[in-house]
Amino acid sequence: MVEAGREKQGQLTEQTRFYLSSLEADAQTFNRLVRNHWGIENKLHWMLDVYFAEDRCRTRKGNGADNTATLRKMALQVLNQQKDKESIKSRRKMAGWNDQYLLTMIQNIKF
Repeated sequence: MVEAGREKQGQLTEQTRFYLSSLEADAQTFNRLVRNHWGIENKLHWMLDVYFAEDRCRTRKGNGADNTATLRKMALQVLNQQKDKESIKSRRKMAGWNDQYLLTMIQNIKF
């Protein structure tokens, strides 16, 4: 259990957070680990939403949501592995327009 307080624009907000973990760590270490985890998670979500409009996806039936999320993450990983000066958005467009560029990206996948 972590009790946290924050003052913003003169208003104090208090919050109690509960975590389940087998890790034995002091509060400062545990807080750093939790923040690092959510920093990575938020960055990934932001990239998926910006480049693939993930929040607008309405796939709901069966395994569709999990399958499309997995494909988006795999595609983002391939786009990130490309070593050129283009942005992720540009790489994605070029892969859609140019089969040779897409083939080069696929051949350069590192496992």
